[in-house]
Amino acid sequence: MKKLISLLLVLLLLCPAVLAEDTLFGVIEPDVNYKITLTRKAVLKGGDTFKTMNYHVQQGSATDGTYAYFVLEDQHQSLGSIWKVDMSTWKVVDTMYDLPIDHGNDMTYNPGKHQLVVVNNKPHYNTLTFIDPDTLTIIETKKLTADMYAIAYNPASDRYVIGLSGSWNFMITDGEFNVQHLCIGKDTGLVKQGVECDDSYIYFPQCKSDNSINQLVVYDWEGNYVNTIRVSAYQEIESLFHNENGTYIAFNASGSSIYEAKLNIIE
Repeated sequence: MKKLISLLLVLLLLCPAVLAEDTLFGVIEPDVNYKITLTRKAVLKGGDTFKTMNYHVQQGSATDGTYAYFVLEDQHQSLGSIWKVDMSTWKVVDTMYDLPIDHGNDMTYNPGKHQLVVVNNKPHYNTLTFIDPDTLTIIETKKLTADMYAIAYNPASDRYVIGLSGSWNFMITDGEFNVQHLCIGKDTGLVKQGVECDDSYIYFPQCKSDNSINQLVVYDWEGNYVNTIRVSAYQEIESLFHNENGTYIAFNASGSSIYEAKLNIIE
């Protein structure tokens, strides 16, 4: 018995990554009041030429763990740009302009396929665009039978969560976009933005049109409402992403303002 216990202890020490659960903030209790405080990490503005200066409307964001990727839209042309940022320095290392990704309302990263997945949204609500994160070029597009505004991917379960346009509802699909179940969302009356997920929860950032309210609406993977978390900000919340070092939120404010997010309990 002592040898077995010793062996188990050695395995625990050697394999923490296998046993650890991916999470943005840890356990979210239904009856606890929370708020998120922010520390600014970077600001992205439109390009420095006449052709690129209008790319300043923050939309989707994602990370592969090392780099963060941001969609900044040119709303005069309904074209998108993608900005690749080194998260160790928060410096831009690459950009690609004039991408036909429409509104580019949300984005996620699929590590198994090494692809960024963008929800085009307006006007092609049913279209996903897949992008190579190394070259920032388009690989392919795919049309689903649903209209979409948000997307997130969970590698542990090989599932996507997709926000459905025109409603508060969302669907869970497998890694090939086959629908597993439809979830009924909570009507908050706010502006719906993107979505992020971890092994336990699904997080929808939302805001009031005057930015006086920013929040994350949290569900579990069965579609049950868990809690609403206030975000202490007066810019337009757009999207969030996370890696093993932290959770980050991108806001639209005449460019992209990116903050690290910390969860606090309100006493």
